Amino acid sequence: MASLKRWRKIGQGQYHKWETPGDELEGVWQGAHDGRYGPLGTLETPAGLVTFPLHTALLERLKRVREGGDVLIRYTGKQVSKAGRVFKHFEVYVAGDDPLLLSTVFRSDPPVNGEEFQAHDHDHDEEPG
Repeated sequence: MASLKRWRKIGQGQYHKWETPGDELEGVWQGAHDGRYGPLGTLETPAGLVTFPLHTALLERLKRVREGGDVLIRYTGKQVSKAGRVFKHFEVYVAGDDPLLLSTVFRSDPPVNGEEFQAHDHDHDEEPG
């Protein structure tokens, strides 16, 4: 006897490759997961789920965005590091007053006189244009 349940196949969202400077994705951050060739990120966009490769610079920025937060990711093109390596550069914006997660920072000394560590993220000083 055939089941009357409606089944839908999962994992059929769109895949986005960061190729053209100016490429943008906007949506609700669903988090990171391991893919076959490295870490992947997923956004829920008006067009559905979009999965994309998390290049190192992008992964580091998105680690500070809470799952469920609204995010805008803009690929700005390839750049050269001080060490001479070529890498893909991204700008990441969060909506309004969405809180950021503290980045993982090693601190060898305990705070002195009530001093607290505060993370500064200069990428969020300007509005997306």
